Amino acid sequence: MPEDITPGATPPEGGESAQGSAAAAQRSEPETTLSGEARASAAQGRAAEHHPEDWRSSLPAAWADKLKDVAGEEDAVKALERGLSYTPALKPEDVELKYPDGIQVDEGVRDNFCRFCVDKGITPVQAQALLDWQLAANKEITDAVMAKGKAELQKLWGSRFEENSAKALKAVVALDKRMGGRLSKTMAFNGMNNNPVLVEAFHAIGTLISTDALSGGRAAPAPDKAETAEETYNGMFNK
Repeated sequence: MPEDITPGATPPEGGESAQGSAAAAQRSEPETTLSGEARASAAQGRAAEHHPEDWRSSLPAAWADKLKDVAGEEDAVKALERGLSYTPALKPEDVELKYPDGIQVDEGVRDNFCRFCVDKGITPVQAQALLDWQLAANKEITDAVMAKGKAELQKLWGSRFEENSAKALKAVVALDKRMGGRLSKTMAFNGMNNNPVLVEAFHAIGTLISTDALSGGRAAPAPDKAETAEETYNGMFNK
């Protein structure tokens, strides 16, 4: 028969039943676990605020490793866009180069360049851009050399510049005919046609020796129409 408990009396120490204590412990365990998870989540949030690079933590490990040197999410998106647009040539035939009109193309050099683009992972668009840049750079250099050479000859010949230039070109044409066109090809290939010293030398040849003598003692056939020195020059070097 249970003991009578006087209302308002203090229960004896240790009076709580073992069964009640176990139930209370079971109720407190999930609360303790949830509390720990919440603390961990809060800690991660604070760390992310101080370390923006932690945006990689949501990516697969392999992706995060590839992007380890990328500063932020925007840079990562840009890198991804560049990667998607990167389509390198897989074979030389993939590189279709377009040349300006009038350009003589060395097929061997062209084929080697296409192979180079494949080996170096260059895209067809990049290959065309490289070619365009090279052609523009060559033209800039050639124009500068021609301008300098012309200025030197104008200073040397003064008012007789046009007359002496025409005489030099006629000497080149006559010699080139005797050599079967090899002279003009060699001069154009080596850039010698823009050398003012050679122009002066051919002018001297034209002055010392007549066109008839240069043609081997036979009068050269009359051209279909008269041409200027510039036309002779342009036709000789296929410009």
